[in-house]
This record gives sequence, structure tokens and C-alpha cells, in this order.
Amino acid sequence: MPLTKTTWLRVGAPVAVLALALTACGPFGEKGDTSENARHASRPEAAGGDQGGAQTVGMRSGGGVFWPGQSGARAFKEDTGVEPIYRIAAQEVDIGTADEAKALVPEPADAKGLVPAVASVKYTHLRGATVREYPRVGDYAEVYADGRRGAKVVGDAGQPKGCADPDEIKDWKNGQSYLLCTTFLIPARARSVEVMWTEIGGEPFTWAF
Repeated sequence: MPLTKTTWLRVGAPVAVLALALTACGPFGEKGDTSENARHASRPEAAGGDQGGAQTVGMRSGGGVFWPGQSGARAFKEDTGVEPIYRIAAQEVDIGTADEAKALVPEPADAKGLVPAVASVKYTHLRGATVREYPRVGDYAEVYADGRRGAKVVGDAGQPKGCADPDEIKDWKNGQSYLLCTTFLIPARARSVEVMWTEIGGEPFTWAF
């Protein structure tokens, strides 16, 4: 599925802060375990799955590699103490421009060679207690480029169009869905991009784009 480029930043939005929370695996641009052969071998068709977006796999501790739009389900303990089961499906990754990346950091030089990548992930409350406020399930989605985690952008950069603000979600009940988005800076020349969702200690759900 091809990546798309979009101008998603709001004009006049406050400059966000670049969170340099990189993995210890190495610098940007090093080739990881996301070669085309490795990704193809672990995609759903290799495991007997289908490509339908409604498929649900990986309940609780299991992980998996999916096509964009395909879903896995996982119980997730929110900060409020409730532990609903969510269906999680990465929809797309929008790749921005070098100029947009510079606008996201205090020092433009910090964004040299980087572009923003916005991961849009759909979360559906399948069952369990109502999430009264401040769901944090969307905080666990990350963007990887060439096998390396991008640098997460935090702060008020404005919500991309169509994305919900988790701080404004109240009384999230069974059957309701929200599209939550996270922004990372990745190398402009990245050859492969993946979205990964996992909580600490869990097996990841991975979507290859």
C-alpha cells in the first residue's frame, strides 16, 4: 500500500517538542529486520489469514503482522483502572515534508534529513467497562522506519484532520470507535515504514506499509 504525502500541520500551531526517545538498537537509517522478504514471510496470507479488515486475531498476549486496516484485539489497562478489550487497526501513515519537520522542533537543525510520519490507528471498544475519560490506549502506537523507531513528537501540533483528541474523549462505551493519531520523525529516505502497537511486556501488533 503506497504511502501518502499530506500537509497536515495547522497554520500557527504552537511548536511541539521533539522527544528523543529512540531505541538503543542504533541510529536512524540502519537496516533492521524489516526487509521485504522478512515482512512478506510473516504477513497474514503466509499464516493462513485473510486480508479482510474485520479480521480479529491476537487476543490479549498474542501479537501479529497485519495488512493496513486489518485488526488485532487486546485487553488494555487504562490509567483509570478499567481494562476493556480493544480492536486495534492501523489505517495509514501520512508522510509530511522536511519543512513541516523543522516546524515541529525548537531547533530546525534537529530535524535535518527527517520528515514527519503520522500514524492513524482506529480503536474500537469491544467489551468491558466504560472508559470514563482520558484513554491512553493510543499512546502505545509507534512508527518504525527501516526497522528503527522514529522520534516521537509531543506537544500541541494540532490534531490531523479526522483524528480524535484522547483528552476530549468521555464515556467510551462498547461498540464505539475513535481514530487516534501519533506523530514521529523518520528519515526522509526510509525504504520501509511500519506501525507498531504494544504495551510494556506484550507482543506487538505490526502493520507493514
